[in-house]
Amino acid sequence: MPLHERAVVGAQTFDETAAAELLNATRFVKGENGRLVFKKLPHAPRVPIFQGFQPGEVVFEPSCFEADGAVPPEWWGASGNADPACAHANVLAINAALAAVAKTRLAVALSGTYCIDGVVLPQSGSALKGPGGVKAVANMPVPPQSCLVAVFGQSDVVIEGIEVDGNRLNQTQDAAHTYGGICLRDASRCVVRKCNVHDGNGPLMGGACGNGIRTHCAADIVIADNQIHDNNGCGINLYFSSKRIEVSSNTIRNNTEIGIESEGRNGTNYAEFRNEAIAICRNDITGSTEPSRIDDHSVLVDWTDRSMIASNRCQRSHHNGIEMLGCKEIAVKGNVCENIGDSHPDYTWAAFRVTAEGYGENGRSADITICDNTATRCQNGVLIDTADRVTVGRNAVVEPAHLPPVRVGAGVTGLNLLDGAETKR
Repeated sequence: MPLHERAVVGAQTFDETAAAELLNATRFVKGENGRLVFKKLPHAPRVPIFQGFQPGEVVFEPSCFEADGAVPPEWWGASGNADPACAHANVLAINAALAAVAKTRLAVALSGTYCIDGVVLPQSGSALKGPGGVKAVANMPVPPQSCLVAVFGQSDVVIEGIEVDGNRLNQTQDAAHTYGGICLRDASRCVVRKCNVHDGNGPLMGGACGNGIRTHCAADIVIADNQIHDNNGCGINLYFSSKRIEVSSNTIRNNTEIGIESEGRNGTNYAEFRNEAIAICRNDITGSTEPSRIDDHSVLVDWTDRSMIASNRCQRSHHNGIEMLGCKEIAVKGNVCENIGDSHPDYTWAAFRVTAEGYGENGRSADITICDNTATRCQNGVLIDTADRVTVGRNAVVEPAHLPPVRVGAGVTGLNLLDGAETKR
């Protein structure tokens, strides 16, 4: 049935009865100063019903909230048909939909693949949900250090069940075409879960642009149950004053840099931007199949305090399994590392390593506990150098059996060995 067009002049408000009656057969066309306010969530087909409105000119009030309530971006003209020709319209439509549901706890529901040529911007108090997702167009130009889905300065955002496809095989490897998947910057109380984030397009020589999921000055964030793979960067990067972050039950594989990194620094200042209260638990991390990588650690925790790394499975990383440098008060418990470390003659790798970094104030690690972990077919089990007050015990080196469970360097003070753990210097 064709939709009846209705011009919207000035602000028009629709209560429950009006919304139900009108939206089954109406397309709203913006007129002079046109604005729509809905007090009840309308239910209409996934077809364009808002024409000519800018973000913020269609508003859903908090009274619209209902369990599992969602609006489709098709109402604003999006097309989940995987057609690159629709990319610009899709970005405008998805962002208009996210602006409309801000502070309502409603979701914008993606169904299909929406090609995009810009950044999707969830707003405070909204959700972006699948089962569909977004895909970068070929040769997509974005600002350096950008991402495809960006939560910037927002709070109480949920991103759930979407696919974020960077399409990196069809991108140029230069600064104008580099981006990651999902970024939460200056954000708080947000959740990213059950998403499939892949093929972010970082530069060939690294540089933190192609991360699957990244936090930056963010707090109280949950990143859980995601599939993160084939990004040209880290799988998950927790950067620069990130606090109270839970990273749990993610499957991370074949990214070109570190699986999960907690990086509490800004690149030049190594003292004032430390991460803290980071929980990295129950993740399954597999290194890249590429033979040469810049940093192929399963988990790297640097300049991070009062945190837990527990019950992760780390495998097939060319460098270290779990490494800590410049950290304080870190507990490493119940992790399994398999096939860690290559045979490069200039480097020594381990399943679990504690060391220092030679930048800024006090780059030594201190107050580290490494207990009840397992190392199988790793270059070393536990390797400690340039660290203070480290407790080690009940770690098993399964294979090779002759490998000492603990190797200790000359710069270690305050070593506490539990259960008579064997060491080698």
